[in-house]
Amino acid sequence: MTDQSAEEQLRIHTRAALEASALSQAEIARQLGLSTKHLSMMLTGKSPLSLTWAEGILGLCGHSLVIGTRPDSEEPQR
Repeated sequence: MTDQSAEEQLRIHTRAALEASALSQAEIARQLGLSTKHLSMMLTGKSPLSLTWAEGILGLCGHSLVIGTRPDSEEPQR
């Protein structure tokens, strides 16, 4: 298990996708109807980053949001 929360992991991956894209934060914010300040706050953890917003940001960056689950251990649950 990682020390980072699921939200922080999502934030890290979303920021990385944005940095790798040819789009600026201002352009992403404009296309999503957000202020650049609110987008920045979501990306820095000062405001929650919901799955809906992350999916929108990632989509504009050419990425897809995929959510999965897996057991914590290899032993079958009884």
